[in-house]
Amino acid sequence: MYLCLTQSELIYAEPREEIVKKAFLQFLNRGYKACSLKTLEQATGLTKGAFYYYFKDKKEILEAGMERYFSVMKEESGKDVERVASLREYIDLVIKNKEESADASQRVFGCFILEVLFFQLVLEVAPIFPEFRERIYTISKRRLANWERAILKAKQSGEIRATLDTSVLARNLMSVSSSMLNIELEQANFQYMFSDTRMQFEQYYMLIKK
Repeated sequence: MYLCLTQSELIYAEPREEIVKKAFLQFLNRGYKACSLKTLEQATGLTKGAFYYYFKDKKEILEAGMERYFSVMKEESGKDVERVASLREYIDLVIKNKEESADASQRVFGCFILEVLFFQLVLEVAPIFPEFRERIYTISKRRLANWERAILKAKQSGEIRATLDTSVLARNLMSVSSSMLNIELEQANFQYMFSDTRMQFEQYYMLIKK
């Protein structure tokens, strides 16, 4: 990870990364406004002076955490919709990408981060970082468009009933993967969560297939 850094840069980077990781989890759990510098000091075990050595303010820590989370999000593309042979296969792809994003968030932050908590944090800090809200809006819009394309393709092939409302079905399917809201951040069992998500998708699919 730090292969290209000098020894002095490595010493600087390691505590900085730990601050971002631990502080970002506090922002997700408590909310940005509710996290005082004292809270972050306790979470990281660092003093106020150490914080200001690595970051100029709390806002800079938040921005670094946001960018790290965006970097682990794996999204489906329009090409993926064209590539898959069926709606069921597209559902499998969505779950696979969610699982890979979960694995990546564990490597980066030390635990699985529920996407819904990240979205909530983005909305809270939108006045400070409107660009993050725009990125979330763009992601959500693209996801919905991909679901709609996958559903239309499934209708045309006769996989699912042609009378189904494409827009409503797309929104419902898109919401399934975000339905597990009651898992503690530090104790999230994402293997169970994705197993449950697969079951929800399967139940939905059985209702709509032709």
